[in-house]
Amino acid sequence: MRLIPLALLLAPLALVACTPAEEPEAPPSAAAAPNAPTTPLVSAASETDPALVAKITEILGDAASDTRWVSVVDGEGDRRLALVYLVGMNWCGSGGCNLLILRPATGGWDQVGNVSRVSNPVRVLNTSTHGLPDIAVTVSGGGGPAPYEAKVSFDGRSYPRFPSDEPLIDAPGRVVLTDAAIPPPAD
Repeated sequence: MRLIPLALLLAPLALVACTPAEEPEAPPSAAAAPNAPTTPLVSAASETDPALVAKITEILGDAASDTRWVSVVDGEGDRRLALVYLVGMNWCGSGGCNLLILRPATGGWDQVGNVSRVSNPVRVLNTSTHGLPDIAVTVSGGGGPAPYEAKVSFDGRSYPRFPSDEPLIDAPGRVVLTDAAIPPPAD
């Protein structure tokens, strides 16, 4: 009698275990993903501002062609921000992906944040710190506790690199980014 190596029997189980679960449907306030992705893959909102696209491409550097991203510009006047959710092997880990935060500057945009460990949804809160809106991000994975929403606040120069470890409770705001807004991978 011939024995089949254990690895051959367990391989199909490993593949099934690694299959991602279906994503829940996005809330109705989510921005729509573009119909025809381009390289780099961007949301329709940022395609209308060439200076924003140029700044994001500059920040991404050599990783621009391997990165999918979606952005939303929120607010008016001094409270105006561009929130850019990056997706790709250079920007994501088990704890989430990076969220760039930019604000208008003379002739373009300045980066005022690069927050790690961010999952969607992302909300802009009704509160502000040092003149810029507070932002709520979902924190999950990375071996940490169950998913929770955390606040990131502007300190006068930048937003913090990592979200707060304290859960945010009952903070009014609006959803501006969801997983449904992320462009699909290019074929």
